[in-house]
Amino acid sequence: MTLSALKDSLEGSRSGPATILQLDWIGDLCFPFETDSAAMTGRVSAASWHCSHDIGSRRALYRAPGSKWKGFRCLQFDNERWEVWLLGELYGPECSARAIKGLLLDVVEGRRAACELKGHWLLFAWDTVNRQLHVWTDRFGTLHAYHAQDGQRAVVSTCFHTAAAVVSRRSLDWPALAGFFGFGFFPQDRTFFDDVRVLRPATHHVFDAEGKVQRVQRYWDWEHKPDWTRSYDDTVSEFAARFDQVMADLLRQGRIALPVSGGLDSRCTVAAIPGDKEDGGWKMKDGRLWSYSYGYTDDSVETRISRQVAEARGLSFMPFTIKPYLFDRLEQVVAAVEGFQDVTQCRQAAVVDELRQHADYVIAAHWGDVWLDDMGLVSKIGDGRGKMGEEEIVDHTLKKMAKKSRAWLLENICAPHLGKDEPEGLLRQFVKEGMAPLQQIEDPDFRVKAFKTDNWSFRWTLSSIRMFQAAAFPRLPFYDTRLTDFFSSVPSAFVQGRRLQVDYLKRFAPDLARVKWQAYDTNLFRHQHFDSWLLPKRAVKKACRLLTRKRIIERNWEVQFGGEKGEAGLRHWLLRPGLRLHDLVSKKKIETLLEGFRVGPLQEGRGYTVSMLLTFSASLERHL
Repeated sequence: MTLSALKDSLEGSRSGPATILQLDWIGDLCFPFETDSAAMTGRVSAASWHCSHDIGSRRALYRAPGSKWKGFRCLQFDNERWEVWLLGELYGPECSARAIKGLLLDVVEGRRAACELKGHWLLFAWDTVNRQLHVWTDRFGTLHAYHAQDGQRAVVSTCFHTAAAVVSRRSLDWPALAGFFGFGFFPQDRTFFDDVRVLRPATHHVFDAEGKVQRVQRYWDWEHKPDWTRSYDDTVSEFAARFDQVMADLLRQGRIALPVSGGLDSRCTVAAIPGDKEDGGWKMKDGRLWSYSYGYTDDSVETRISRQVAEARGLSFMPFTIKPYLFDRLEQVVAAVEGFQDVTQCRQAAVVDELRQHADYVIAAHWGDVWLDDMGLVSKIGDGRGKMGEEEIVDHTLKKMAKKSRAWLLENICAPHLGKDEPEGLLRQFVKEGMAPLQQIEDPDFRVKAFKTDNWSFRWTLSSIRMFQAAAFPRLPFYDTRLTDFFSSVPSAFVQGRRLQVDYLKRFAPDLARVKWQAYDTNLFRHQHFDSWLLPKRAVKKACRLLTRKRIIERNWEVQFGGEKGEAGLRHWLLRPGLRLHDLVSKKKIETLLEGFRVGPLQEGRGYTVSMLLTFSASLERHL
């Protein structure tokens, strides 16, 4: 349904006096409470704030989307008591215009649990009677909102920079930074500053008229109830049915981009696209879909495989070679991901201009590799009903989460500011605290998966997905609650080693299963022989690489930091006089690090160290 039709339908379905404000797209939304809105800054400096709706003596403000930040889909309506803003989208065939308003009002007025809303969304509602702001995050916190309070002023905003710049004392949160450098993302609800927090997933927050927290309540909790009565084959069939349903909803309308890779998750999204078989191939029903891929060289294996996947289903396809772009777009990247993720990780920043030209939405298949694989404990617990000690589970989780190349960052930046606290001890404490609410999950492997979703996904993956919003709004099939509820019923042994996903493709999309899986250098019908009769082929290919001394580029930072442009960019952001970074770590130590990186970039994990140091420096310059 189009937005104009949605607006007309909502206006026709009202039961009382009300006003519709359909914004279509907004850049960001902010509730400044006692803060002087004239002093507010934002994600994109050129944009200005506009009044969305009077809220008594306060205002909800929004920024319009621009050429560097498309932002969010937004629907706003009100009745005699509530003023409601929905950012994002609800999924499902039942989400007609009338149903959307009814669903939202049922949640706002307490007749329905927010966990019943399927989609990628963030819900705000101002109670004009009790003068309170209510905010609901979706189950997995796929859209982020921030709360800052300094004792006198407060703000709730979808933009971290706005919250920090307007209200925060901007005192660095050193335990949180230890998590940031140790894990690659901030733990829990922590941010750069100790008085700015992100609203956690599956949570209902209530703020009073001054922006103070009145109530925080989690409305949904994890559970894992494996269905042992359902056969493995039936489980594969049910996954196919649910996935087809979810993809049909996500593809129902709009110009849509499909990123394709050499892996399996995006291949599943292609497999589930409705089409008509013609002459042994596929013909798409319309021309709304556009697929693309990117690699680090013109002869990239990834783009070659992606083209084969797209062509098998008749998709329009465009390959890209990632060139040095980062230092030309670093400020735009930091504005999108807000400094919460290594800036070299969101390589979609290289194609945002082309993405904006071809699509309004993008299917982002992130987190499929987590749901459709095990966490490494199935072999220890057998069928999923085995037992493990709590400390053993924490040890395993910490090993999966902590970055191997964290030492330099923790020792040189965090340790001097932590007093008696040891950085490694803080990392373990963060994991223990995060695992504590998940004790009801008997299967240790799924417990780790739930923890990873509440932390890694929430603070790292979803920050990366935000880079898409510079050009198009992401649609997330593997965060759809219809799928996640299904995975909560699947025994961990069924997904071990990507088993279920491989069998889904072999059974329901054999043409795509015959295309090479990049990780195994063979197709899905032969990948099980990776460590047996395919060994000679692998040995020959490795020998050829050694003889020809052909270097295979596998990481974005290798492209962005190489050459004169890359070296100049690193010097500018890490060594130029006046950087705030030098107040925290000496310039001489940074020079030594960069010299070691220049000589041996692949040694001691220096790529991660330099990337995170760059991310930190750029974030300090923006947020301070």
